[in-house]
Amino acid sequence: MKRMLVFMIFLVMTFSLFGQDMGLPRPSSKIGVDLLTAIENRSVARSFVKKSVSTENLATILWAGLGIRGADAVSSATKAGRNISFSGDTPYINVYVLTNTGAWKYIPEENKLQSRSSKDSRTEVSSGTIPSAALMVLFTVDMSLIPPFLRSNPGMFQQMAHANAGFAAQNMALTGSALKLSSLIQYSLNPKGAASVLKLSKDELPLFTLQMGYTE
Repeated sequence: MKRMLVFMIFLVMTFSLFGQDMGLPRPSSKIGVDLLTAIENRSVARSFVKKSVSTENLATILWAGLGIRGADAVSSATKAGRNISFSGDTPYINVYVLTNTGAWKYIPEENKLQSRSSKDSRTEVSSGTIPSAALMVLFTVDMSLIPPFLRSNPGMFQQMAHANAGFAAQNMALTGSALKLSSLIQYSLNPKGAASVLKLSKDELPLFTLQMGYTE
């Protein structure tokens, strides 16, 4: 009976990792590493050991980058209700998570991952894929959410989007550093492949990827 129970739990865990939406646990409120130590220990890597990131740590990393926080009526940095600021106060950056078991869109409002693929699609998104990385995060911008004051200058909006996504990537990389993960930002993208695999909207443009993993 005990062996059967263990087997059933394994099946449930395996099924949840392949092509299914996944609810995330609450992100950690404390990691035990201060900001300056995380900066000092931050490392860039192009090779990793094969080790997955726990859902608890993944939830914390994603929340640090694009998670929900209380809106601040005074500071424009938080009117969009996220951990990074947005010009026009509309969250036009999206985040996708890809691993060797599938691909998902991060839904901050529901603290969950919405399934996009049930296979390892990272090489279809980027030629710079590192197979041993625990995860790849793709940042995109939704051009349909361009602020009114920038509609006549979409080029400037894309530059702004790169900066906003960069803030999110920095938050994620530093949180990863505190959790002993190394990271690498890359701009080698296959926009058509990303659009197909991740079911991007017609107005959604890929910006860059952040790959993360353990080195020991």
